[in-house]
Amino acid sequence: MVKSSSSSDEKEFLSSSENPYRNKTYVVSITQEITLNQKTYLFGLRYIPDKLILDHDGLADYLRQMLAHKTTKAEKLGHDILEDVTNHIIPKWIEVNLVDEENNQGQNIWVTIEGRQPNWENDALLKRLPAIF
Repeated sequence: MVKSSSSSDEKEFLSSSENPYRNKTYVVSITQEITLNQKTYLFGLRYIPDKLILDHDGLADYLRQMLAHKTTKAEKLGHDILEDVTNHIIPKWIEVNLVDEENNQGQNIWVTIEGRQPNWENDALLKRLPAIF
């Protein structure tokens, strides 16, 4: 198991292991509810692993720690999560989603952030992915 060497407290909870199926292309999807600034969001993370796969318990601990210390907008939180996870496991492709359905102004807020390794392309696979929520 690989632990993050970052000095940030919440990043230290991220952990990973070697991808046993590195010769295959597959998508890992993780969803859960999170609370940010007393609002409940649907959180979704999808990625195509390269050398490492994310430990799900470590991700849950990371999110718990991050949310305990953050008062921020969903957009910044999404970017922070994407950056931290990308720096830890360096996936071929990654997507972070945060959804606030019907906030106190009656708005639906969807934040989707994507990253990928330079020169990695598999748009045919990405187009076939169902909506995460």
